[in-house]
Amino acid sequence: MNSSSLQTPSHDLRSPPGHYIGQLENIIHHAAAGSQEASQRLDVERSRSDCWIEVCLELLHRRGWEVSTAQHDAITFYALTALQRSPLFQSDDPSNIKWSTLRSQLRTLLIRTMSHFPSLQSMPNFVSTKVAVILALLVREDYPTAWAYPFKDVLNSLGLQNGRSMPDTATNGSLKTSSTEDNAGILMYLRFLDCISDEIVYPAVITDRDQTESASSSSATCAQHISSRREKVKDAIRGIPINQDNQHPVLEAYTPLDQTDAAHIICSLLDAITTNAITNIDAITLNNREAKHEIASRAAMTLRRYLSWVDLQLATHPSLVQYLLYCLGLAAPGSKVANTDSLEADGKDIIINEDGNESDETKPCTLLAAECANCLQEIITRGMDEPKKEALLIELDVIGTLCQLTGLPASSVTGCTSNAKLDITTVDGTQIDAVIAVAELINAIGLELIPCWELQLKQSGTVSAQVTLLMKQWLELVLACLLFDDIDVSGAVIDATSRALASVERHESFWNSMYGGNGETFCERLINRVLIILHERMKYPSTFEFDYEDDLEAEEEMYRSHLRKLYQRIVARSPHLVLEFIHRCFSSLIQPLANSATQDIEVALRLVHHYGEGRRPPPGAKSALRDGRFRELLIALHRSNVLCHPHREVLLLYYDLSVRYVAILKEFPELLSNLLGGLTGRQGLQHHHARARSRCCYLLLRLVKSVGGKTIRPYVEVVVDGIQNLLFPPEGIQVLPIPPNDALYLFEATGILLGTTGLDDNLQQRCATAVLTPHVQSIEQTLQSLDLQVDAEVSAEQLSMSISAIAQLTKGWQSHPPPGVQTVLAAAVDISLKVLAALSTSPLIRSRIAVLLQRMILCLGEKILSKMPEFLQILLLNCTTEEDVLDASQLINQLCIKFKESAAPAIDSSILPFLQRVLALQLCESSVVSSESVAPPPHLVTEQLSIRKQAFSTLQHVATHNASEVFYSEKNIGSFQDILRLMNDGAITVPDPVMKKTCVMFFGELTREWGSDGCAAPMNVRNGYFDFIYDVFIPGMLRCALDASFNAKDALHYRVLAEFSAALWLVKQSYRGNAEFHSRVFKLIESIGFSGAGPPSSVSPAIVATGFQNATSGKDMELCLTAWKEGCKV
Repeated sequence: MNSSSLQTPSHDLRSPPGHYIGQLENIIHHAAAGSQEASQRLDVERSRSDCWIEVCLELLHRRGWEVSTAQHDAITFYALTALQRSPLFQSDDPSNIKWSTLRSQLRTLLIRTMSHFPSLQSMPNFVSTKVAVILALLVREDYPTAWAYPFKDVLNSLGLQNGRSMPDTATNGSLKTSSTEDNAGILMYLRFLDCISDEIVYPAVITDRDQTESASSSSATCAQHISSRREKVKDAIRGIPINQDNQHPVLEAYTPLDQTDAAHIICSLLDAITTNAITNIDAITLNNREAKHEIASRAAMTLRRYLSWVDLQLATHPSLVQYLLYCLGLAAPGSKVANTDSLEADGKDIIINEDGNESDETKPCTLLAAECANCLQEIITRGMDEPKKEALLIELDVIGTLCQLTGLPASSVTGCTSNAKLDITTVDGTQIDAVIAVAELINAIGLELIPCWELQLKQSGTVSAQVTLLMKQWLELVLACLLFDDIDVSGAVIDATSRALASVERHESFWNSMYGGNGETFCERLINRVLIILHERMKYPSTFEFDYEDDLEAEEEMYRSHLRKLYQRIVARSPHLVLEFIHRCFSSLIQPLANSATQDIEVALRLVHHYGEGRRPPPGAKSALRDGRFRELLIALHRSNVLCHPHREVLLLYYDLSVRYVAILKEFPELLSNLLGGLTGRQGLQHHHARARSRCCYLLLRLVKSVGGKTIRPYVEVVVDGIQNLLFPPEGIQVLPIPPNDALYLFEATGILLGTTGLDDNLQQRCATAVLTPHVQSIEQTLQSLDLQVDAEVSAEQLSMSISAIAQLTKGWQSHPPPGVQTVLAAAVDISLKVLAALSTSPLIRSRIAVLLQRMILCLGEKILSKMPEFLQILLLNCTTEEDVLDASQLINQLCIKFKESAAPAIDSSILPFLQRVLALQLCESSVVSSESVAPPPHLVTEQLSIRKQAFSTLQHVATHNASEVFYSEKNIGSFQDILRLMNDGAITVPDPVMKKTCVMFFGELTREWGSDGCAAPMNVRNGYFDFIYDVFIPGMLRCALDASFNAKDALHYRVLAEFSAALWLVKQSYRGNAEFHSRVFKLIESIGFSGAGPPSSVSPAIVATGFQNATSGKDMELCLTAWKEGCKV
């Protein structure tokens, strides 16, 4: 772009105004074309100008939108946007006369422009929308004082008739309508009403923008003014008098409802709907009729936004509701309807494409029906008490009208009658958008009707005939929708169906008395009908591929998950009825089961699988197996040939079902043979589909865990050998690959089979060797590979899975395995050390090694201690993350817990490196904030405390589990005072009470051990420790406990106080003697109480000292400290 064409406008008052505006238009044009330079110049000009609003008004006035071109539209849009963000609508001085005057000029300009018909027709959508936004903002600021009739003015400027009352219905069934209006004018008016809703009625839509604008102007007053104006305008629209002066009450009466602007808005919208929806088909063309239906649906969409807050009498006006119900019947038939030879008089259009096929595109008349259903739903869900809601439902008779429109029989859902205008039983009988909206309406009606029904029953013990009829009709509608073969329609009524079943459960006897007959209770009939529907709808489509990553199939699965919850509710209420239904389902299947259709057998198995989830009391599977008929069903299923079914999902569901009801296999262990054969063979681990193989790995592990060692013992060798052949196939044998992540399940299952089934030691060793030997050889080959360092990331991924496999295998031995197995596992530890040494920089390897070591500590016992220093050394040398610190801390803690004082030699060389890595990581986190005067962000403080917490925890474990000799070892004695200061700092200065308690416990445990007479620690170390206790720890903790921020009534802080009291008692009982304790602590109490070093207290130091002196337990110390602290508050 030629920058010379962008001249900065002159501010010289002698310059002609036209020349100044022309320069601005040129810059705006270039900015709209994408010029950054032009945009920057506009920003500079706006910031320099003192009359920018006037300039924008002049831009609008100069153009007038008489001719719509891309350049003119860009200038208009920029000017409107600049005005929208100007002090006209964001001022913190609402009484400013200048802004009021300019808003009046802007309003006049917009009204005059809209009245110019060619300008309105040629106006692009983005400009007309921005005009509507500005008009809405003008309403927000000036209505009703400075602009008394905004809706009337906008209607008149657009050349539209201003509705004043609800239209009436003619006796012959036709509707009185007003004359046809210009489409551009109607659409402009609808945009205006939508913007009123966005800017005034629903401020949450623009809250973020308001906050941004308020922050930029640094004015909270502006935001308060906008919020206040919204509420006042909303009240004024509804005819509620508003108080312009907050200091004086309003004496003005309410505006009559039919004269309010809300009534005028509703009437104008209804007029737009009826004018364009109820048309003379013979007099207009198909295209014109579709255009009218589009406008009608657009008006209904706007109407919905107002029905939620206008006066209830307006929202429920009989004429309005009747028109909305009438429009429900205008929905077009679906694409498969055969009647395509003519256009039906009720507005159902069949569009034929050029190739002769019917169009699946949603017709405008269908969109209109859907929007009218949404409007009715908005009316039905208005908040009110149940008696009022009941009266509303009876008065509107929406349910009865829906039954007429759908043509449903009074007590059947077999199909709609031939004259139905809204087919909700036949797929493609009506276009799906309308059916979905109607289903949502039926769902909403049910959720409102059922509480009314229950309340009336609770209060009077009976239900009126009108409500009884409504409920009966509604049940037919909701069951028809639930049966509909579309997940959006059927799924829309699941909530209401569930609510109805809950009501049936609570009031079963009354339901039966009201609707029963023919020898069968109503509740049983209803539940059977729902079960039949669920059985049909739970079937997956024939084209379903069970690809859960596909969005469409994920929606199908989500829908069926909701159906299963509904099924579980029925099971919980009527388990025996459901069990009879399941038996009927299996009886209807083609025998043998391997020949049954996938859809039929899959849904039958799923009913069995989820039956246990609904049974009560929990666990449901155990409760279900108490039923003899259910047990017989499972036994028959296991003895069938279902394993020969060709579809993988049937097999997987059968395996899953077998694991859920594993108790039947324990009772009849002979059933396990076929199951294991299928699960480990070509119907399972060697299935041709990868997902089936993956799922079977997991299910085999669950089966092995659940069935128990005694039951599975006869099959251990066969299963272990089979798993080994799959993981490491013999040469010349081809097997389908199992992903490494899934192979981990097989390793864990192998370990459980070997370690928990009672095999003799030699057999365990032989099998463990057979499994681990090829695995270890594979690791050695990878370590010797030339690609190890070349492609370290891939090698680390591969070796990490190998390390995890060894760790999973060891889960079979929760206690010490046999010596032979320990020898095999020790060899695995050796190879793991080589892996860690070779790839120590890999976080993945370090993490997996840490997990393996935690398992080996349990399996190898003290045999692992000699290996731990090497592992810890490498791990700590490469400790670079918080996760590394956590792994090292957990290993040291576990060693201390498991081996007590025997762990000291293994961790002696690791304590200082561990603390150094903690300090290094903490300093690294702190370096993010360079300035000392700037406090670190909260998340960094949290991360630093989390890292320090590991150091505190580790040192506390060392002290608690008698491994304290590491503190005075040759390697660590020089840093012992630093360790004490670290823990003292944690006890006194760290704000987290949990960390405080950990640090105080460290001192308490160390005092208990080193204060006794038989302690092995050198005397100089012990004396130095107790000097630190008297000189540093006790003074600091006393001041901390007496500080106002320490809330002893808080549970966590109370634990800190209790631990400190126990530590004081141990110090008093130590070898240093009671005399020294009394002498030093009394001086300390005096210094805190009278030197100003602590808070003043009403309790004298002598009383406190005497309390400490006479204390006979840590609890006495605690009571004394508590009394002292309470005295500080007086």
